[in-house]
Amino acid sequence: MSARRAWTALLAAGALLALAGARAGGPQAGDLAPSELAAPALPKPANDAAARALVTGLAGRQNRVDVAQDGMANSASVLQGGLDNQAFIQQSGQQNEASIVQAGQRNRAGIEQHGVMNSGRIEQYGREGTARITQYGNGKTATIIQH
Repeated sequence: MSARRAWTALLAAGALLALAGARAGGPQAGDLAPSELAAPALPKPANDAAARALVTGLAGRQNRVDVAQDGMANSASVLQGGLDNQAFIQQSGQQNEASIVQAGQRNRAGIEQHGVMNSGRIEQYGREGTARITQYGNGKTATIIQH
């Protein structure tokens, strides 16, 4: 199994454990209660087109995520584990897809998309990595993987 797949599997397993409340040592100060894990109800867009943002925080501290979406049918996902990671996704237009995976410490990642059907993915598995994808136009694809 590659290091990237191992980290992704570890992060997914950690998310399941955290959601089930089964982390070793039980809840810790600053942990969210199960009732706080549910996503807040978002207002339905006037044009009936759904924008989706999924943020999963795992065992870790001081991670930050900012997502801003404007347009129709944009999709953003962020999966974080570790310490002091920061991620931002900004999307305007239609059917853009952005994904950030961070495991480690002090990683910084950003994806900015303007247009239609752009796709961006950043994966960071080490320490102090910095990555940014900026896409203008239509049908652009970009991937950055840092170890």
